[in-house]
Amino acid sequence: MALAALLLAARPVAADAHPLGNFTINHEADIVVHRDGLTIDYALDLAEIPTFQLRDSLASDPPASCAALTRQLSVTFDARPLALAVTQARVAFAAGQGGLETLRLDCAVRAPWPGWSDQTHELAVRDTSYAERIGWREMTARGDGVAIDTTLPAESASARLTAYPKDALASAPDVRVATLRLSFDSAASTAQRQRVATPIGPSTDVLTSLLDRTDLGALGLLGALLFAFALGALHAATPGHGKTVMAAYLVGTRRSARQAIALGLTVAISHTAGVVCLALIVVFGAWALSPERVYPVVSAVSAAVVLGLGVLMSRRELAHRRAHRHGHDHSHNVVTSGGWRSLVALGLAGGLVPSASALVLLLGAIAARQAELGIVLVLAFGVGMAATLVGVGVALVAVTRIASRSGVVPGRILAHAPAIAAVVVLIVGLGLTAQSLVALL
Repeated sequence: MALAALLLAARPVAADAHPLGNFTINHEADIVVHRDGLTIDYALDLAEIPTFQLRDSLASDPPASCAALTRQLSVTFDARPLALAVTQARVAFAAGQGGLETLRLDCAVRAPWPGWSDQTHELAVRDTSYAERIGWREMTARGDGVAIDTTLPAESASARLTAYPKDALASAPDVRVATLRLSFDSAASTAQRQRVATPIGPSTDVLTSLLDRTDLGALGLLGALLFAFALGALHAATPGHGKTVMAAYLVGTRRSARQAIALGLTVAISHTAGVVCLALIVVFGAWALSPERVYPVVSAVSAAVVLGLGVLMSRRELAHRRAHRHGHDHSHNVVTSGGWRSLVALGLAGGLVPSASALVLLLGAIAARQAELGIVLVLAFGVGMAATLVGVGVALVAVTRIASRSGVVPGRILAHAPAIAAVVVLIVGLGLTAQSLVALL
């Protein structure tokens, strides 16, 4: 039963819950232009991790939270600032992943016009709230007795942050600035827009109830550990996560199974350490550093390590081939690596970037006052992730050796495997480095 409960609680959330990730703060501003003034219905949808960080500050006094949020909205009418006043504020919670909650803050804001004429007027809106945080940023606009000319849509693509599109990752808006041209003289009243909010699913806060229990017993704990392992293994089986690099490295450097296991343990330990460090930032350092700003930095470090290994493998393979051409003594079983140091470096690079799923798992444990159990589960998650990463490489090494011994693949082709592996690691390293630099800049 414990294993089934953990399966229900720790499985990934549906793609339309927070498609951009557990770190996101998502925004939607519904702008309505009336003849006597402006109203903005502003919605803020926080995923699990920012909710964990900002819950107390936002939920303790919703009107004050909305007032602070309004101060980050710059609204001008013909270049004159409008005085925004909060007329309604509401906070709601919903069950999220890993026993954590998500938070929604709804703010109704109003501002009167300073005066208008029959001429065309310009309304400008700029949203600078949580500018450094990633997330969905959407604005809509419509006129109520006022004709408007704007590029903003009249309907929300996300049903006001309640039903994100299935292709949200590819089409996520980032609208922070909008301009509307208003005409008060000949505008026809427009029909009110209907909003159909998609209900949020029932609570799946099973993990928290499981972690709250002190009578798990040996069998329940074993089941939790096994599932955390399986969750990590399945997580690593999804696209990415360095399987190509791990496999190419193990083939290119002719590593043994024992060394492959050491590589996997290094991945697991470094991943656990990274998750714990990021959790500490979330709990204690949110005021100084948002956790999603850490990801581009550690990703860049990880990419640099992979690129360095690719350069090292390529140089050693070139040196080996030069020696071969000049007739120097050599062995066809030479390990073209930097020894254990390169293996440990790759393990650190593979586990350096923490998994958001593992972080949510640990934060859920901290919220349930079971931090020690959470760390153990995250370690099991990392071991499962490492098992998949290294397993792919070991399987490829075994296939290569079987092909070599059986003669199915000509030896001349297999002799080029280390060179091909070095090129693969180098190309992946270059790609990761370029990608991380774009994220940093």
